[in-house]
Amino acid sequence: MISETTTVNVTELFISIQGEGIDAGAPSFFIRTSGCSIGCKYCDTKYSWSRGREWKIDDLIEEVLKAEIPEVVITGGEPVEEKNLSVLIRKLSEIDSIRKITLETCGHIFRDDLGAPKLKIVLSPKPPTMGVEFPERALQKFLTTYEDTYIKFAVYDKKDLKVIRQFTYRNAKLIRKPIVIQPLEVPFENYVETSKRVSELVIADREFINDFEVKIIPQLHKLIGLK
Repeated sequence: MISETTTVNVTELFISIQGEGIDAGAPSFFIRTSGCSIGCKYCDTKYSWSRGREWKIDDLIEEVLKAEIPEVVITGGEPVEEKNLSVLIRKLSEIDSIRKITLETCGHIFRDDLGAPKLKIVLSPKPPTMGVEFPERALQKFLTTYEDTYIKFAVYDKKDLKVIRQFTYRNAKLIRKPIVIQPLEVPFENYVETSKRVSELVIADREFINDFEVKIIPQLHKLIGLK
């Protein structure tokens, strides 16, 4: 039973469009949890690494209902580090007006308690450019355990793409959804230029794009100036 005092640590709540991945463009209500132990070099939400505000899950549900947005995105920080994440997902899934719950995670920390009827998991492992270890074993566990799951790879250069290719070919039997390639935003290059260069890099890899269904999707919200 869910206690009335069960809480989730949250950095911010906001309404925007889903700016990333296969569902880009969908109006969404965002719950950004606090805390992340991964430490990506060019993280664009470092403000979420520190502790935020404790929200009662029932109060979060009230905010979701007031927003009247049918899609909820749980992001971070790193949401899987939130101990009551599974409780929040189950509670959201019980709301009739909620069409979809998207959980965005780096995929570095596996959890087997997140299943819910409306949940989609987006795995976004960080490439070498981000300066962190690639979490192959944890990704394999996610892909094996949860059916409605896809991978969104951030890419800045050929080194990043090489790691992604190696993982994808080694685990081809686990890839059930399109692979999303997301140009990585870095502070030393204009994002439009990065997106163009990464797109050309991926398109030039004819073997990869023929062997797998690949979609190159830049961060839409950044291109149009939304949060």
